[in-house]
Amino acid sequence: MAQGASMHIPSHLMSDRMLIASSLDARGYDTRVLRRAATAGSLTRLARGIYVDAAVWQSASSREQHVLRCRALAARLGSEVVLAGASAAAVLGLTYLGQWPSRACALNSVADGTRVRGGVSWWGHDDRSTGVADLGWVRATDAYRTAVELCARESYLAGLVTADSALRAAGHRGAGDGARELLTMAEALRLRRGARRVERVATFANGHSESAGESWTRVVLADLGVEHPELQVDITDDGLWLARVDFCWPGRRIVLEFDGEKKYRAPMRGPSRSAEDVVIDEKRREDRLRAAGWTVLRIVWDDLREPERLRRMLRQHGLLR
Repeated sequence: MAQGASMHIPSHLMSDRMLIASSLDARGYDTRVLRRAATAGSLTRLARGIYVDAAVWQSASSREQHVLRCRALAARLGSEVVLAGASAAAVLGLTYLGQWPSRACALNSVADGTRVRGGVSWWGHDDRSTGVADLGWVRATDAYRTAVELCARESYLAGLVTADSALRAAGHRGAGDGARELLTMAEALRLRRGARRVERVATFANGHSESAGESWTRVVLADLGVEHPELQVDITDDGLWLARVDFCWPGRRIVLEFDGEKKYRAPMRGPSRSAEDVVIDEKRREDRLRAAGWTVLRIVWDDLREPERLRRMLRQHGLLR
């Protein structure tokens, strides 16, 4: 509980880590203390009459902050609201490319249109039942519908990142695995725009891609004309497991690893391991692969943004067609 509000409002009246003015007012509390606490900086205002402890907000990841915005929307409009787009991706735990939006996104009727109103990005669509999951506190488009609608509305890469994540969550592994579900959903929604992009994403999506960086890497490799790699391969040597690698060309004994930043951050590496521990483990892992006769290539985000640099490296190792 924020210090500025704790003297007046018991902590048990918080809902999902939020303070809701209307609920407190009904119990006879002076809700002006919430506005004063927000002005003082001990509370953060999520929506009109809905606040969260500023310390909770500041310590939350960008995805967690967006989920709090979604919870505020559900608290304000009721659990029957249907989250969509990035908001559905956030509450479902799907991967989303780019920054989480500053507004929650939900479905609206076509008559009311696609627009921003009341601090919410509304998507006009009269079908609010197909591919919609009830999460208890709110409804949201399911993984397939979320991926399809993001494919239709955003870039090919952004759509692919979420589609890969949706297929991975559903247990689909391999190129083309799960394409039917995505295409069936697109047909059921009768998409008016982005249908071709959805088809392209569906045929290329692969649940073996385990991060946005890996999905983006696959797109760049395909654009450069690289031989199709195998994904998430377990490398062994004389029956001894060495490592699981992101991309692999077994016939050439070459592996490619996307080296993102997440593995070095505390939430991913765990509280008992430092970033230095992760670096040392990665070095040992790479040494084992090299000792067994494998060539290990590593790329980072900048290589994806400047693919010519990546092209030179791949040509040097004979991977370009």
